[in-house]
Amino acid sequence: MAELRSYVLLLQWQLLRLKMFLPLLVLVQGLFALGIVLGYPLLFPEIDRTTILFLATGAPAIALITVGLVAVPQFVGQGKQEGTLDYMRSLPVPRLVYLLADVTVWLIVVVPGVAVAIVISAIRFELDLQVSILVVPTLLLVAVTASAIGYAIASVLPTMVSALISQVLVVFVLMFSPLNFPPDRLPDWLAPLHRVLPIQAMGELIRGTIAGPPFSIDAANFLILGAWAVASLGVTWLAMTRRG
Repeated sequence: MAELRSYVLLLQWQLLRLKMFLPLLVLVQGLFALGIVLGYPLLFPEIDRTTILFLATGAPAIALITVGLVAVPQFVGQGKQEGTLDYMRSLPVPRLVYLLADVTVWLIVVVPGVAVAIVISAIRFELDLQVSILVVPTLLLVAVTASAIGYAIASVLPTMVSALISQVLVVFVLMFSPLNFPPDRLPDWLAPLHRVLPIQAMGELIRGTIAGPPFSIDAANFLILGAWAVASLGVTWLAMTRRG
């Protein structure tokens, strides 16, 4: 199948292009997730089990989301400046295949950090996590959705603007999103916004698939993330096609 061969070749090309930075990126993501697990509890003099579960499941969620919303736009912007994207678009390869190959690279970057965060959380807080069989598709969906949003931002906006927006988004994710705390603590004006944005849905799905009860797995959250992923990939594909 021509598309599959193109995907494999593009994936190899991307891995070779980033071979000097890939181990460092994986290490940084692991340390980032580890810092959340070990550092956030210092903010609380005493923490109950519910808070512990939010912190333990919030770390992998934040690691996945920040890669998509921060690292992806920065590297896409760098590719624009270097002319790498223009070169790839000149090849007789479907644009969507190139996009999927690039997203796979970011999955390779973030998955080790997520695994470290889950394991360290279980050890640090002596948790008996009830991992669901849906954890793998959930983590993949969260990572793909976050990366797709990052690609859409970088594709339609100038490099400097997308870099600034990504920095604003990471503050919003870390400070004003219900990942390390329950949604009922949100201000009245912010809670309705999070019900349509993908971040809360990402956190709830990861909590439900990693920690189990008292958290549940809501099918509506899969639909929310799927809609954001499809819409973001569509925006990116249109931008790449228009400028190709």
